[in-house]
Parts: sequence; structure tokens; C-alpha cells
Amino acid sequence: MIPLGFCSICLRTDRLGESVAFYRRLGFEPTGDDAPGLRMSLANGSDVLTFMTFPKGNVINFRGAHIHELMTRLRALGVRVTGYNEHPDEQPLMLDAAGKPQPDNECGHFTVHDPDGHELFFNTHPHERQPFETAFAGKSRDPARVEGPVLGRFIYCLDVHDLATSAAFYGTLGLQTLRNDHGTWIAPRGHGAAHFVLQLREAAGAGAVLRFYGGATYGDALRERGFRKHGAAWCTDDPDGHRLEVLPASLLPEF
Repeated sequence: MIPLGFCSICLRTDRLGESVAFYRRLGFEPTGDDAPGLRMSLANGSDVLTFMTFPKGNVINFRGAHIHELMTRLRALGVRVTGYNEHPDEQPLMLDAAGKPQPDNECGHFTVHDPDGHELFFNTHPHERQPFETAFAGKSRDPARVEGPVLGRFIYCLDVHDLATSAAFYGTLGLQTLRNDHGTWIAPRGHGAAHFVLQLREAAGAGAVLRFYGGATYGDALRERGFRKHGAAWCTDDPDGHRLEVLPASLLPEF
């Protein structure tokens, strides 16, 4: 399988101002990549969350991959692809010398849903292709991960109905499954600047949890920010009802 792209998490919000203020109190800072009233990205160390008012729900966004080739391979593997280049004005296409779109266009967008309905949105602009190719090839230095001072390392945890079914689906996308006594994770094969990790959690209903590993020792700071202790985790909800959990770093596997 060809690489999926740089992975980021986009959260649906009906309260953009409140959500931004909430996460800034947790140590997130604006990245400057925003559209007033519609979208704002905030960073916690090396981790970035983008808050959007316009999607129907949360989105796992992959950027930088060769869109047409990736779509073609996924379809050949039986993955249902929808929305291919529904909005071509938003992802300008690569043009040939005559100014016409190339047949196997590198740029554009499409959508895939996992067995529980979680949306994976693949979109690439022309200026994103080369940085991703360089990063995936390991030709650029992989910057050291910088964790937020209170929360720790961010992992997006998907609630799924059946772990085996979900793991098989993500395996079709070329991801590997990692397990330990504390959970199930999926990640690309290989490391570097294009590496990411998602977590799967078996649950009765579809949903997602924002988990942070490594900040659980900051109990007083978390309590001051509205978190409450529940077993090994510190928990709270953001203004849109997204659940946040802060857990010990020792629960993470070695990636």
C-alpha cells in the first residue's frame, strides 16, 4: 500500500470560540492556520487539533498522498470510496504543459468510512506533495516529539463495535496492529515524520475519545482545569462534549 499522508484530527464544533478558549487553558496554542469563524488549529507540543464548524462530524484527515493512485489501489482492495473531487476548486489539480489536468492526478480529495462510520478524508494540494514525499522517504530530519507540559502525548481513540473487524479494515489500508495489556493501536509500518498512531477501543456505540498519555502525574494542574480522577485516568469533557482522558505514559506500547 502506498503511504496515506500526514495524519491530523479535525473536531466538529458548534462553539468555536468556547472550544478554542477551553483548549488554550489546557496549554494548546494557535498555529496560525485558521479561517475566522470556520476553522482554527491549536498545537499541544508536537500535536495539533483542528476545530471546524462545517463538517458533519469529526474527521481523520490525511494530506500529501498521491490521491488518484491511492484511490485506485483502495478501490481494487474492495474499499468503498466516495466524494472523489466533489470540490475541485478547493484542491487545485496538477496540470500538464497545456494547462489540462493530468490523467492520474496527484491532487484532489476523496472520503472513506471505516466499519463504524468514522470518516477518513484524504485531500492533497499541489504544494503538499513534495514535503510529504520528502518526509516519507526519510530525507528530512524527523523533529523530536515535544509533548504538552500537562497533557502528554495525544492519541485519538476510536470506539468500534468489533476490534477484529476494525483492525482488519485498517490493515487493508496498510496499517499494522499493535497490542499490549492496555489496548489496541494501529500505525503505519515504519517511522519518521509521516508516522502516526490511532487507538481502537471496543464499545457499544460509535464515538471517539481524546486520550493523552504522560500527563497523569500532573494531578493538581489537571484538577484545576476541571478534570476528575477515574481509576488511572483523569477525565473531562470539552464544550462540544468530546471526552478527554489523561493516562500514564506506561500504558503506551513501544512504537
